[in-house]
Amino acid sequence: MPGRSPSIPRSRLPNQQVALLSSHLGRWPHRRHDWFAALATVCRKLLRPGSTLIQVDGTTTAPYLQRCASLFGHSVVSKNTTKVTRSDRDRLAVGNADLIVVLATRNDSRTKSLVDKLLDPSQTHRPELWFSSTRSLVADEIAATWKHLGARPFDPQPTGSVTLPATTTNRLRLASQHEIHAVDWLVHCTRECSGPWPGQDHNDYLDDLILDRPSRDHSVQNTLRRILSERRLRAVSKPVRGAAAAVSFTACPLQQLASRRTFRAHRGRWDFEPYGLAISRDWLLAQGTRPVVYRDHSDLMGNDPFEQPARSQGKGRYDWRTEQEWRHPGDIDLGSIPADSALVLVHSDDDIDALDGHGPWPVAAISRFDKTQPAIQ
Repeated sequence: MPGRSPSIPRSRLPNQQVALLSSHLGRWPHRRHDWFAALATVCRKLLRPGSTLIQVDGTTTAPYLQRCASLFGHSVVSKNTTKVTRSDRDRLAVGNADLIVVLATRNDSRTKSLVDKLLDPSQTHRPELWFSSTRSLVADEIAATWKHLGARPFDPQPTGSVTLPATTTNRLRLASQHEIHAVDWLVHCTRECSGPWPGQDHNDYLDDLILDRPSRDHSVQNTLRRILSERRLRAVSKPVRGAAAAVSFTACPLQQLASRRTFRAHRGRWDFEPYGLAISRDWLLAQGTRPVVYRDHSDLMGNDPFEQPARSQGKGRYDWRTEQEWRHPGDIDLGSIPADSALVLVHSDDDIDALDGHGPWPVAAISRFDKTQPAIQ
């Protein structure tokens, strides 16, 4: 049937050894719908139950194979990587495989170079090799060459789409100028979550990615929805070893927040995203939130959870005092915050509908504040 993924012949032995290859996935796995669709299609549709997935630590696919084996009825064999350089680890997997499946490759990547050599017509033994037919995973020109040399394409089939249930209850509204100016706010900005949600079981996180479940959307917008739904700001970083994890805030005025946003080129990301919560300073003080004490490195005590170096060390010394940081030890229960003591912060008016039903507080759109061109440092 047209559009149907091909299947590997049923005559193959259940314990065939399978190497899954891929170029680097990137730091935001939840964004790669295409890649996980390919992985799930291979393990669910293409391989016969009982296949053995070859796991080599340090390769792109290694973190996901054990969970795929559990979900789709396969097994995993791990290869010893002692004295094997990282650049040779895909080669180690291939050298032990009856079948090779390429999930994704880039031009000039080690994955492409390795596959090109495997498919070289001069090779006396050429293994069976499959590759993803999705353009975002394998470019057309690479796919055409590999197909000409005998590799077989397969069509990744997404298991679903990321959608969030709609609700019409507790509709949010834009905060008035009076509400914005009437309270002395401390601001907590959230960001995209690159790994498991705080407190999430790691296998549950992997299932989100592999099975394309709605909860695997870790965008900054969904992070904010999650905070509002749970009515909890989770402490995720320990300011001092042995101390409680803390939630950080800034005393930067709301009206200046947009102009303070800076792209940190050395980190490859913005220092904060224009989404989060503004909470009454008085309310937070009553819960134990305190301003950070900035000290020179020579004066750091090392056991004070409210201390922070005044400046970073090394090249391009950054003055941390500009962040005007406050910290709250441990999680913050948002359920007890009065309706007039918090604001939900979003980038623009267009974000408001997606938050309906997720909180009792009014919304402030940061893009409405006066701002200058964001800086790059």
